[in-house]
Amino acid sequence: MSAIATDHEWRVRLEVPADTRHLHIVRLTAAGAAAEAGLSAEEVEDVKIAVDELCSILIAASGDDDHIGLTFEAVAGSLVVEATAPSGGVMEIDELARTILDATVDELTVGAEAASGGFRLTKHGRVG
Repeated sequence: MSAIATDHEWRVRLEVPADTRHLHIVRLTAAGAAAEAGLSAEEVEDVKIAVDELCSILIAASGDDDHIGLTFEAVAGSLVVEATAPSGGVMEIDELARTILDATVDELTVGAEAASGGFRLTKHGRVG
């Protein structure tokens, strides 16, 4: 994991094996990044839920030796999380997952729409 800090904007990269046993590391990193980005406790929980859901979908689409690469970035009071799709796996988001994601993130691109083929989510911090 590496961090780059410049004037309250920073980036953290994380790579984990595509295995559900490592989701707790992803959730902890997501929570820490969201808190460090200045999001409220409720917003931190939203990020954890969304990242967990999306990474679970990525893992389901991955092979045995794949890894998931994630980038957490603080930008102007928001947290942006991007993940690369392992070995060209296709993310399939069902209706329940879409409902959860719509309730927890402000912006979301998935699969072919995301530059990485994985996902890109944004959670904006609320002011006041």
